[in-house]
Amino acid sequence: MRTRRFIFFFLAILIGVGAGLAFGWTMMPPAAPSNAPVDSLRADFKADLVLMIAEDFQTEADSMQALNQLDRLDKSDPITLLGNSIQYAQAIGYPEEDLKLIRDLLNGIDAEIYLQWNANRVP
Repeated sequence: MRTRRFIFFFLAILIGVGAGLAFGWTMMPPAAPSNAPVDSLRADFKADLVLMIAEDFQTEADSMQALNQLDRLDKSDPITLLGNSIQYAQAIGYPEEDLKLIRDLLNGIDAEIYLQWNANRVP
């Protein structure tokens, strides 16, 4: 008799979990926010994205493309974003090779190209 109660108890739990999962997956599936702006990311995510842009810059060395990518990440100033990302990355202990990539990106943006990019920039 006692074993029978345990079986029905666990069977009821399994049915409840299964019904909850089925309802959640079919009737109320999770969805990513569609109106979340990229520039609202936390500093750690921004630093990671800046590192990804720096890695891309290392292979292609296209300053205009890097500036466009940085501008999509933060609409203020890409140079300030790079400086803030370096400071944040140092503070949380990024490896030195990652810091070097971000510094190389900062040093690879020529002043003339930056001025040209800024003049053609769409606000």
